[in-house]
Amino acid sequence: MLRHASLAALGAVIGSLGRYEVALLIPHHTSESFPWATFLVNVLGALIIGVISQRSVIMESDARRHFVVTGVLGGFTTFSALAVEAVQLSARPAMFFIYVCATFGVGLAATHIGRKVAFR
Repeated sequence: MLRHASLAALGAVIGSLGRYEVALLIPHHTSESFPWATFLVNVLGALIIGVISQRSVIMESDARRHFVVTGVLGGFTTFSALAVEAVQLSARPAMFFIYVCATFGVGLAATHIGRKVAFR
């Protein structure tokens, strides 16, 4: 148990650093502008987990799964930032609707595409 927790924590550090780098590359200027960095990491994370979910070498190993899925991808993607940014955008209902629907719709599509790409 402690080994898996340590692997997840190490992976989370790596994922969080990646998330931070994306935020530096695509800064979020105001609470009313579209949060592109969060959108990008969540969609990219969904795509990657689609690929990973088809890789038995990762999914059938508790250690690898905790490191990659729980740690790296958990640290890289961010539901909490999505929630805060959605609430901030609620003053602009159209932007709120676009952001929430696009994040979930494109995220689901990315996971599906990742699963299909993994079979090739």
